[in-house]
Amino acid sequence: MNEQQGAVHGAVELRYRPELRDYTTALRARNRVSASGRRQRLLGVAATGCGVVATSLSVAKGGDVPVPLLAALLVCGPLLFLGPWLTARQLFRFVRRQGEFRVRVEESGVAVDTDSTSAVVTWRAQPRYVETTDLFVMFSDDRNATGVTVIAKRGARDGSDVDRMREIFGRNLTKV
Repeated sequence: MNEQQGAVHGAVELRYRPELRDYTTALRARNRVSASGRRQRLLGVAATGCGVVATSLSVAKGGDVPVPLLAALLVCGPLLFLGPWLTARQLFRFVRRQGEFRVRVEESGVAVDTDSTSAVVTWRAQPRYVETTDLFVMFSDDRNATGVTVIAKRGARDGSDVDRMREIFGRNLTKV
């Protein structure tokens, strides 16, 4: 896998192949900033909590725990945790077929080219971002952060290029 970068006229250019963990991390970040992600997490925690309380009450009364309640408890908790990973796996099936990603970050926005697609994302289209250990993830400003662009830092040549991207994002986007 050729992961290298070159800078031209102040822009930062990255080259990398996407990995499943990129999209798992990006979807977890999206769930933290989107209304639907927060709502899903809240409902999942509430449902799991209700299941634990109902199970505890059944055991305290000396009765058997109803099988549907136990099954729901054993399924809801893990699904809450595994949801972003399962979704990322589905998304990654498509992304993997795109081949190598060539990303250019500059003052006007982000250009993404793959073996089969090209896209230009302006700062207005996705004005928010999150930085994780390995990624920059840009989001649209609608309540559910429908538009998402994932940029893997490993495609940068060195840390100074990551710092330059951070500066460009800081000037043009809102960190969430």
